[in-house]
Order: sequence, then C-alpha cells, then structure tokens
Amino acid sequence: MLKRVGCLLLMLSLLVGCIGCGNDSKKVKIGVSFGVGEAARWEKEETYMKEAAAKLNASVEVRINRTDKPKTQAQDCFEMIDSGINVLILTPRDVNDVGDILAYAKEKKVKVISYARAIPGEQESLFVGFDAYQIGQCMGKYLTETVDRGDYILLRGDINDYNTSIVYKGALKYIEPLESEEGIHVILNEYVSGYSVEKAKEMVKKAVKENNGKVDAILAPNDSLAGACREALEELHVEEPVAIAGADADIEAVKRIVDGRQSMTVYLDLQTLAQHAVEQACHLARGDRVVDNGEMENTNGTNTSAYLISGKSVTKENVDRLLIETGRYTKEEVYGN
Repeated sequence: MLKRVGCLLLMLSLLVGCIGCGNDSKKVKIGVSFGVGEAARWEKEETYMKEAAAKLNASVEVRINRTDKPKTQAQDCFEMIDSGINVLILTPRDVNDVGDILAYAKEKKVKVISYARAIPGEQESLFVGFDAYQIGQCMGKYLTETVDRGDYILLRGDINDYNTSIVYKGALKYIEPLESEEGIHVILNEYVSGYSVEKAKEMVKKAVKENNGKVDAILAPNDSLAGACREALEELHVEEPVAIAGADADIEAVKRIVDGRQSMTVYLDLQTLAQHAVEQACHLARGDRVVDNGEMENTNGTNTSAYLISGKSVTKENVDRLLIETGRYTKEEVYGN
C-alpha cells in the first residue's frame, strides 16, 4: 500500500512539474504600438524588445505610428489584437483618447501594459516607464545650479502626454523658487504639440527675438527639442553661453555636449525599460505575478501598479563614465576618430 501511494505521489509531482513547464514554455505573442513623435529612441527599443522576447519564447510585433497615416494608432492596435496577441504594450499618442483601444483589448481578453507614457485611467494592467518627476528634477536642478538668474525658456512636451506635466513639475521644484525680478525671468513657457522640432525651433526664435536676442537657459523635454533649440540660437547668431538641458541621451545630443553646444541630458536606460516590459508581458500572458516597484496615481482616484526607472544626469564631465564605460556608446561614436 505504501509503495502504491509513493508511486501515485511521484506521478502527481511529475504531472505538476510538467504543467509548470508547459506554463513557462507557452509561446507568448506580444503586440507593441508606439504612437510617438520624432525622437530616435523608439527604433532602439524595438530592437531591445525583440532581443528580450527571443530569450523568453515570445514573439513581438512592433508598429511605430508617428502620423496616424496610412493607419491610425487605434487601427494598428485593433489589427494586432485580432491577430491573436496575448498582451498589448501601448505608448499612446494621446493618453486621453485610448478608450476604444482599451475597451477592445478588454473585450478580446488582451492584457495592456502602458509603456513610457502613463494612461490616467484604471484599465491597463501595468505601467512601465521612467520616473518622470525625478527626470524633471534632474533637469531643473542642473539648470538652476548653472544659471541662478537670467532669462529662461521652458518648453513642455506634448499636451496629450501625461508625463509632460510630471516632468515639468519636477523641474519647477528648483526653478519656481528662484523666479523674481532679480532672479529667473521666464520669457517662454509653452507646450510643443507633437514634440515637433520645427515648432519648437520657431517658438524659441520668436521668443529670443522679442527678448532682444537674450536667453540664458532652456529646458527642453527631450534631446530632439534640445537640438532644435540649439539650431534656433545658431540661426539667430546668439553668441552668449546658453545652458540647454534635454533628456534621452541621444547620440547627437551627447556629441553636442562634448562640443559644448548642449549642457546636459538625462540618461534613460532604454534597454532595461524595454526588457522589463517584455518580461512583464510574458508574466501577464502566463498568469504569473508581475514585478512592480511603485504606483501611478490615476485621475479617478485609483492607482495603477508601476515599474519606474530613474534617470541619470549626463554632462561633459561624466560622459565617459555613464555612457562609454557602461557600453551605451563607443568612444568613437561619441568623439569620432
């Protein structure tokens, strides 16, 4: 009898083990929709996501939608959902206009991870992104320590990006206390629709011209717009030093930093972010527990689980340590031959 019970227990344990293996080895299909502007980061994240998926028995289809043409972002998402994806990783162009996507995903029992841009609702399963408030603090702290008085330009991101206001509030923590007649004077404080580099460039040129060609510091929400600001200053032949802060650590921005044409950027570890999103998508698809380290407050009073990554301030003094020694870029990419 004991021998028969032992055999039964052994068979049961093997069966449970096989079930666990089947769950871990379940092929996961992930759809990724980036409704984004002109920043260069998204192609890199597509590569990182596909590399991560290959190691996790998953497949990833990525659609980068910058213009809603020939298909809208919603159409991209509907098609991927209909193709049988298990999880949708979504970076919305307009965080306030994704209800139809979320509703269709829910109807088809597809989990949704909001990526890089938080959705101020409660229907997504997880938010994976950077700590936007901390990024804004990095930028505001650097600018105010470098230029504690003078004429400032504050460019915000797209008004439809939920992160825009959070980054801005983080920067204001340092800038606002110094605003006064003898301190910081803000000559431009505007959103940049669609993160358009051309719009940003024209806005900066107009503001500087109206201020008699004077500006001392510029806050730009990303490196693409920081580059547009630098171009505007050069076209206006502004010769006085201007502190420019951006974010993303794009290679062109890093080159500007070592050349003295941009002051700082915030290094965002895109590979870690992309890999984590894919890992959590696999967890959701297989019914496993997701990994989070915080929460995002929603506009309806609820909270969404979040995995947040901090940024690091990059200046000419620490480029080698933060970006070259860590393998983000090679020395040749940064400094040339």
